[in-house]
Amino acid sequence: MEKRLKNIYKKQLFLDLIQLGHNFHHSMRNKNNPKYQVYVMVDTPKLREDMARLSGHTYKEGYYE
Repeated sequence: MEKRLKNIYKKQLFLDLIQLGHNFHHSMRNKNNPKYQVYVMVDTPKLREDMARLSGHTYKEGYYE
């Protein structure tokens, strides 16, 4: 089974997610603006929950599937 991945465009969100123990997969240049990086993380329901919480939203399981 292939790992699902989630792109993170905001560096501070990426750093907060790392602090919470989420798995970093790799980084790459932003195709639209090469001076920025895109951080790619392994996508899990916990990652989605933490992303929503850190950005002030609520997460409904399966909503983004």
